[in-house]
This record gives sequence, structure tokens and C-alpha cells, in this order.
Amino acid sequence: MTVAMLGYVVNDAFVKKTVEDLALFQAVFIRGLMLVALISLIARARGDHRRIRMLRDRRVGARIGLEAVGTCFFLLGLSNLALADMTAVLQLVPLAITFAAARLLREQVDWIRVATVLAGFVGVLFVIKPGSEGSSPWFLAAFAVVVIVTIRELVTKKISAEIPSLVIALGTGLVITLMGGVVSIFEGWESIETKHLIYLATASGFLSVGYISSVNAVRVGDMSFTAPFRYSILLFAIILQIIVFGDIPDALSLIGSGIVGAAGLFSLTRERAVLATVRRG
Repeated sequence: MTVAMLGYVVNDAFVKKTVEDLALFQAVFIRGLMLVALISLIARARGDHRRIRMLRDRRVGARIGLEAVGTCFFLLGLSNLALADMTAVLQLVPLAITFAAARLLREQVDWIRVATVLAGFVGVLFVIKPGSEGSSPWFLAAFAVVVIVTIRELVTKKISAEIPSLVIALGTGLVITLMGGVVSIFEGWESIETKHLIYLATASGFLSVGYISSVNAVRVGDMSFTAPFRYSILLFAIILQIIVFGDIPDALSLIGSGIVGAAGLFSLTRERAVLATVRRG
């Protein structure tokens, strides 16, 4: 899951650089074309292209549909809320996943796992320092994303192990690319330079890592165990913020990042110890 978060945040950084000059959905569409081409090549090399018909599986279709709807709600909320406020609400995802896994998938979630997720959330609040726009109706869009992502992960957990993660990632990329292409027609296009293509090619490479790794993490590990590692995206974001944009975080952000990192490291260390004990027993 940590690898997935790294892939997502590097993608975000390069897309952010690109949309300084290009329209958002133009960038989403071009990146999507590169992403689909890349995943298709990998799938063909692994022989997974022969299983492309598995995209007709109803659970895979449901996951892809949820991804598309979630993206729409995300963009809707982001367009009308402060970024910090939107981000704050989305950090409810690990909490929602942990409790949903306990209730619906009957995963064992003890108080230590719950405390670890809550600690990570506190660290996130230190970093993003949400504002006071609490009465805005657009928060409904942000909460909708939390619900949709949680359901998406529950559906992912139920997808047959016979369906390769590459096929799921390819289907997701195709739908998001199609959506970006349709919306970009109405949004308009800007002239493209070589640097934009380099940015978007890099973004597509890291996004493919994010897609494939996140699907694998959800399908293989306990959802309540992988949840705290979702907070690691903030650590990577701060590093890229310094390197790419030259923006040095304040003391509260550094403290929060330390809490997030500690929560994820503690979770990993504890789960490995528990697994070792079980194997010895």
C-alpha cells in the first residue's frame, strides 16, 4: 500500500505541474492514453492480455464504475472547497475501511489497530490544518468520495483471484481516460509542449504503479492492516513539495508527518510480530 501511495502522489505532483499550463481534463486524457498503452504492454508481456474479457465480470465492472463516479465527486468537491478541507475529509477513508472490514468482512480488528488508524488521522490533521468552512454544502461531495472509495475497496476484496490486477488497472484506466476525453471537449485544449508530454509520461508510469499496487494490497492483505499505510501519502507529498515546488513545510506539518510515519511503522512491525508468533505456534 505504501508503494501505491508513492505512485499516486508522484502522479499528482506531475499532473499539478502540467495543469499550470494545460486544462485539467486535457491532461487527464493525454495521461490516460499513455497509461493505457503502458499497462497494455505490461499485460501483453505477462500474457494477461488474454484475460481482457474478464472485464465483463460484474464485480470488476462495479469497481471501475465506482472509480469513475468517485473521481467525478472528487473533482466537484475540490472545485468548491479549500484543498485542506477536502483533504481532511478524505482522510476518513482509512477509518471507514477499518470499521467496514470489521463489520462486513469479519476481519479481526482489535483496539490497537483502531488506535493506530486514529493516531495516523491525528497526524494528518497536524499537516493539513483544516479551515473553518464547516457549513458548506459541498462537503457532501467529499463525504460521498469517502463512502465510494470504501465501497470500492470492499468490492475489490471480493473480486476473484483469477482476474489479474493488471486487467483491473487497465479497465480503470480506460474508463478514466474516456471520461477525461469527453469532458475535455467542453473544457477546451491548450497548446502542448515537449515538457508537458514528459510530465504526463512520468505521471502515467507512477499512476500505473499506484493502480496495480493498491489493487494487490487490498486483495492480498487485511484491509484494516493496510489502512494506516494510506496516510503515508502525506509523507511523500511533503518530500515532493520541497523537491518539486520548493515549498518547505512548517513545524506542525513536520510533527504530523512524524506521527503518520510512526503509526505506519508501528503497524507494520506489530503485524509482522503477530504473524511470526502464529507461525511458531
